[in-house]
Amino acid sequence: MRPLRSLLGAVAVMALVPASVLASGPARAASSATSAVSPTVSPAAPSQLVPSGSHITCDTGYFCAGVWDPAADQWRVFFLYTCNRYHLSNWHGTGEVMNSQTDNAQATTYGQNGDVIETFPVSTDAPDVDWEPVWSIRNC
Repeated sequence: MRPLRSLLGAVAVMALVPASVLASGPARAASSATSAVSPTVSPAAPSQLVPSGSHITCDTGYFCAGVWDPAADQWRVFFLYTCNRYHLSNWHGTGEVMNSQTDNAQATTYGQNGDVIETFPVSTDAPDVDWEPVWSIRNC
């Protein structure tokens, strides 16, 4: 009896496997909406979404960095307050920065090897930044 039960079980599995493969349909690439990833910083810092076409604003004491968030289809502005080196993930394209820190604190962007890319003095200007070569920001 045991060999018959094993044989019946094997036949059932053989019948179900092709059915489940056919039922799942063909493989497809994920759409850009489902594969988009939001930019982040580490250590974490507060951020806010800003509609397309808007410029960033930055409260006194902060270095603010704006980057396009493809997952939200809006700008994401990070508010860097605590003096630290913030490592960037999924930052692409161009964005804006504004240095509203006190005591003339300069912010600096760094490349993959730690090389200085650009330094931003305290200013009310919001210059454009190419985020592609930037791997980290030190806000003080």
